[in-house]
Amino acid sequence: MNGFVWRFAGLEYSSFRGLSKDGVQIPVGPQARQLLELLLESKGAVVSKAEIGERLWPGRPVSDDSIDRCAYLLRKPLRVAGYGDLIATAYGRGLSLRASIETSDKENGEQPTKGAMDLRVFDLWQTAYELAGSLTRDGFARAQEAIFAVGDHGDPSPALWSLSASIAASRVTLGYLRPMDGAVIIERDAGRALAMAPDFVPALSILGWSCATLRGRLDEGLAMLDRAVSGDPLYSKARGHRSWALVWRQRLDEAIEEINAALRIAPYDRAHLTMRAWLAFCAGDIDGGARLAEEGARLRPDAAVLRSVLALTESLSDHHAEAEAAARRSLQQAPENPILQAVLAYVLARAGRLDEAEAALASACADGAAPPYIFLSAAQLALGREEAASAALRRAREEGCPWFAFAAYEPRLEPLRAEIAQMGPEVGADG
Repeated sequence: MNGFVWRFAGLEYSSFRGLSKDGVQIPVGPQARQLLELLLESKGAVVSKAEIGERLWPGRPVSDDSIDRCAYLLRKPLRVAGYGDLIATAYGRGLSLRASIETSDKENGEQPTKGAMDLRVFDLWQTAYELAGSLTRDGFARAQEAIFAVGDHGDPSPALWSLSASIAASRVTLGYLRPMDGAVIIERDAGRALAMAPDFVPALSILGWSCATLRGRLDEGLAMLDRAVSGDPLYSKARGHRSWALVWRQRLDEAIEEINAALRIAPYDRAHLTMRAWLAFCAGDIDGGARLAEEGARLRPDAAVLRSVLALTESLSDHHAEAEAAARRSLQQAPENPILQAVLAYVLARAGRLDEAEAALASACADGAAPPYIFLSAAQLALGREEAASAALRRAREEGCPWFAFAAYEPRLEPLRAEIAQMGPEVGADG
């Protein structure tokens, strides 16, 4: 398709310029663009689900839900632009484009339409995804640097700034970035996205999460998350972020309902699968947490933190060998992750292997790492250090650690329950 302009229903599309009407860009995400290209190439014929799966998810099994979700992501901007009925569903068969399609000559070096993403920018965006996917401290930091570099190559989109904010949130939750430092990045970059598009759902979602969990402004954060969910009920990450904020409100049952809703939309999402198993664990359903962690790990073998939930359930069930195996396997996937190192310390301490637990705990805190402090606190408790465990929890509350939301429920922290209740749910410098 490279180099050609496709015209249909008063719209224009090219792989270089993207989708536009009368010279005005219509934002379409990368995967939805792939689907549009496939439908344009078919020139109105039905494209089978098998063809869509092979083009968009090569070499991987794909569900009807995934195809439906991608079709939705294409229909939505078309509907906003007044073309809601262009994508037709041939039930049980596939999709087609309801329009006459014409192909013009190559673009002959014309400049992109205003608002289109320069291909150099797209390369940087893709690089950011790949680096963040490495799950390492350096990978996340370099991913954010790649996004900042976009500013040197033209005007970034709201999606790009929202991605930067989301990466900052991931760095915080994994212990790679101090919570308040992360909040500053999220507020800056989500704010940039919202300045360009005031109702941009991904930006509203991540900013709402930050307000609620890092800054302790629960009412404000939940209001933004409610607005994000209302703006796009099928944006699963907004529901995942809202689930976390609901735990801060000590509404655990609602949080579980919300993460289940997120998984119905995006059943393979690594963060959602991890949160669902973790919430079961925090609700005291140890067997359910183990089952959900095992099921999630089969769907997403790359979900290291999810596998650590399995390690905790096995440890609390006194299956020490199985717990250690799960903890060490998770560390194989992300060796420098301080959460996983703290989990291994807890598992080893529970098994009575105190010297090895001490070494694992030292690794969790090495090189400036800051494991979310409830994980550190649990390991200290397992080592018999209640005063150190209390100090870690107080630090979590003072520094706005998002994981403190779960402290009131965490089974490993039962000896500190009264102290946790006195700390209250609000956190952060502005809480």
